[in-house]
Amino acid sequence: LQEHLKNPQKQAMYAVIHGGVDRELRKLSVEYLSSLPFDGFAVGGSLGKDRKEMAELLQYVMPLLPEDRPNHVLGIADTESIESTVAFGCDTFDSAYPTRVARHGTLFTTDGIIHIKLSRFKEDYNRIDPKLETIPYSRSYLHHLLRAKEPLFLTLASLHNMIYMNKMMANIRGKILRDEI
Repeated sequence: LQEHLKNPQKQAMYAVIHGGVDRELRKLSVEYLSSLPFDGFAVGGSLGKDRKEMAELLQYVMPLLPEDRPNHVLGIADTESIESTVAFGCDTFDSAYPTRVARHGTLFTTDGIIHIKLSRFKEDYNRIDPKLETIPYSRSYLHHLLRAKEPLFLTLASLHNMIYMNKMMANIRGKILRDEI
């Protein structure tokens, strides 16, 4: 931290809040780390055994963090978790989840996830998500690429999920600005 403060070069250094699911350890971690001049805070380590436990933990931890600095959640980027925890004050998220599941054929849509490998998509010439513009290719085309083990599938599926995530986060930002969250 001291070396970073000597020459930050437009980079931010975050403190990582640890303590597992133990609320007292999390509180001690927050108290100590928030007394130091970090640029932001990241909640890391074990966040619980399921989404419910994670939400309960974040609901407890987030109000303890300083409001004048950004707060990040490490390793969480599935749509359900983001939507349920942003109201607690989680500003940013990171994870390989959107691209990892894309490479295995799971694509995000406004109507939920689809598994593009299923045979029902073989002749489905609709866009991946008819309600949201992402990549200009049909479900049928991506189904074909995945079945044929074409490397292009990996790129297009990942790109689709990343565009979906960016648009989802823009929608969440809009809700925050309109005081809906």
